[in-house]
Amino acid sequence: PKKINLAVKNGKLTIDVVHPVNKTTDHYIDQIIISINGKEYKTIKPTKQSSEKSELTTVDLPAVKAGDQIEVKARCNEFGTKSAKIKI
Repeated sequence: PKKINLAVKNGKLTIDVVHPVNKTTDHYIDQIIISINGKEYKTIKPTKQSSEKSELTTVDLPAVKAGDQIEVKARCNEFGTKSAKIKI
């Protein structure tokens, strides 16, 4: 992954993992781990990438409050990981 863009709005976390590929079924983001305040909240395991430019997903965050820190780690099925953080 090149970059992870995060946004929180109305109790939802939008994750945009920038990862340009030619074939979304062969080379893709295969794991996204979401942690809140250091505790693992959810793991998403895509089986293909949503577009040739990035993996885009939205997750409900029902229990977050001001001051909470969210960290997202994304992994490519071929090589490499990237992480990003956002504070509410």
